Amino acid sequence: MLLRHLSTVAILMLSLTSTAAIALPKLPETISQAPQPPNPPMQDGGQIFEKLNLTADQKQKMQAIRNQYKDKITQHRDAIVKANQELMSMINGNASDSQLREKHRQVVAQAQQMGELQFDMMLAMRQILTPDQRRQLAQMMQERRNNANPPNRGGNRPQR
Repeated sequence: MLLRHLSTVAILMLSLTSTAAIALPKLPETISQAPQPPNPPMQDGGQIFEKLNLTADQKQKMQAIRNQYKDKITQHRDAIVKANQELMSMINGNASDSQLREKHRQVVAQAQQMGELQFDMMLAMRQILTPDQRRQLAQMMQERRNNANPPNRGGNRPQR
């Protein structure tokens, strides 16, 4: 749950730059489900600047932070995609359970490393916002979570 929350925060902060960003991949619920490659940036990311009323200086600083992390995030994303492909190949092949578990651990560890990197980037971006902008951002994130996770409609899966 904490990882999902951190992922949401990281995604939102990355979208502030209105350029391509990387979302933390969803972790699998079972060993047979490989993590998905990173998702595209949020569609409404460009509107956040207007909603938060960022100054030109704030926008410039946000972009500088994003540029600082861009290459590292790209490398982590590529490593996750490659590891996912390897895991899927192993699942479709004759790999033993222990080999699959080890590869799965590697995939999860890479996703965790990427999450840490994105969290560091989010913390740096957060320092640029005023307390009021942080409150506005928190409210927008809550609304986005509510829209992304509608109430359970008859299934037996618990609501998040």
